[in-house]
Amino acid sequence: MKKKNTITTITGIIFLTFGIWAIFNGIYILKNPSIILWICHIGLLLLGIGFLTKNKTLIQTQLNILTIPLIIWTIDFVYYLFTNQSLLDITGYFFQQEYLSSKIITSQHLFTIPLSLFSMRFIKKSAKNSIIISMIFITLIFLISRTLGAPDENINLVYSLLRLNGAYYSIIWFLVVSIMIIITNSTIKKLKF
Repeated sequence: MKKKNTITTITGIIFLTFGIWAIFNGIYILKNPSIILWICHIGLLLLGIGFLTKNKTLIQTQLNILTIPLIIWTIDFVYYLFTNQSLLDITGYFFQQEYLSSKIITSQHLFTIPLSLFSMRFIKKSAKNSIIISMIFITLIFLISRTLGAPDENINLVYSLLRLNGAYYSIIWFLVVSIMIIITNSTIKKLKF
């Protein structure tokens, strides 16, 4: 029992530390507070809280939202490492960042999902209504990103993705994100994490 508590506590501290660091970095180093609106930064904070409080619903809610985008990010990152160019035009910014702190924070994309899935096994409670909470959360994120973010920042890709944009883009965004949430939620349940 002690080992399980230690693993989830350490995981929570790691995520909370990275989340707080991301906020600090965005505000004080990059001088761009809107960076804290990125869903992966918010997810770090919520995953940290989820693991520290052993709230499996909160953890799964964030995994529903983050898993597929972070896997896609990782594929693009690995491709860039081997070819020196971006496959999906997602991770090139990592290699152009001048601040080491930003690179370290961004590296969370590589370990968030494996660490979360590993550590989640040590929480026996089951997740309830995580798919519904995920849908509500992404709706809020979309609205906040569109309200506080600018098209040139394209926070959480709410304005465009891979040259897709225009009048129907919002519908496409919600459709794609909803499908990713449904796929991830059902996969996590089937794998019994």
